[in-house]
Amino acid sequence: MMGAAMAHDAPLAPQTLAEDRLYNFAAGPAMLPAEVLEASARALVDYRGMGIGVAELSHRGPEFDAILDEAIERCKSLCGIPGNPDYDVLFLQGGATQLFTTIPMNFLQGSADYLETGEWAKKAIEAARPYGTANVVGSSAVTGYDRVPDGWTATPDASYLYVCTNETINGTRIGHLPHHPTLVADVSSEFMARPIDARQFALIFGGAQKNLGPAGVVVAIVRRDLYARIPKDVPPIFSFAAHAKAKSCLNTPPTFAIYMLLETFRWIERQGGLASVEARNERKATLIYDVLDEQSDFYRATVHDRPENRSRMNVTFHLPTQELTGRFLAEAEARGMVGLQGYRTVGGVRASIYNAMPEAGCALLAEHMRDFAEING
Repeated sequence: MMGAAMAHDAPLAPQTLAEDRLYNFAAGPAMLPAEVLEASARALVDYRGMGIGVAELSHRGPEFDAILDEAIERCKSLCGIPGNPDYDVLFLQGGATQLFTTIPMNFLQGSADYLETGEWAKKAIEAARPYGTANVVGSSAVTGYDRVPDGWTATPDASYLYVCTNETINGTRIGHLPHHPTLVADVSSEFMARPIDARQFALIFGGAQKNLGPAGVVVAIVRRDLYARIPKDVPPIFSFAAHAKAKSCLNTPPTFAIYMLLETFRWIERQGGLASVEARNERKATLIYDVLDEQSDFYRATVHDRPENRSRMNVTFHLPTQELTGRFLAEAEARGMVGLQGYRTVGGVRASIYNAMPEAGCALLAEHMRDFAEING
């Protein structure tokens, strides 16, 4: 079934949307590749000449089952576990918020370790506390989440170690992941933005609305040995094992969102895979961070003392005043750049430069930053 599906994966015609599109720096829902949007739009109207759209297919039918099979296998391949029977790829709902709530519901036995690197890790810690003890083994809260904490030690008998590898609000990233036999990670804002070996993890998950597709679906890769830990009183709708047994169709899944994931997996492969994607993302981030470092008397990067902890997906910084921030954002929009406002609780500027953001968008932002600092600095 998968082979037949892959046979249709031919390069698409030149993009027709690109010329009219703004550079969307929003943190999510975020910019998607024009090729993915165009292919998905065609499938939405008429899926492979069937006379109905992909969103109208039954989730119990053979056509959608083939989509699921191909999406699972392409996801495994991109994450370094092609054909590996020890892991399940699940397509779930409820966003990362539901996932970091259901993870302790399923797997926290007594206590679990959490690394507090930002607001999303903090929310996960709070969500775990009704199910057991959440050991905060390391935290950078006291410095405003401007770094990844170091010098911490895992608790020997903890159920798992939970990390958020990339924090969208403050722009920190864990560059080198800790080694742990039961490592659980929220990778939402950098899923498939750099090479990943899923065998490092017991469970990884991410909302699609950053790098992979529209809001409404979460990708989770789960090591099967974890299922034995799930308490019998966990309702099936919240049980990772129940969703795995039903191949993500325990209830009606977000079928169109899953199809868009598949188109994105195909697109990533056409870019040359995750190593090529990472190299481009490094170049994009460097364009912006270079300006922040050159103009540090005008712009203040959130992550300033620890460049190795800087996110390549979410570049966050502040201008000297709120008034200047408002003008910076307005002038950026006039130049075709939108979605640059910082998270509501921290303000400032946030440039989310996910996989779909072209290098030209980052170059234009860097030019705007230099021009604005020259005039207003």
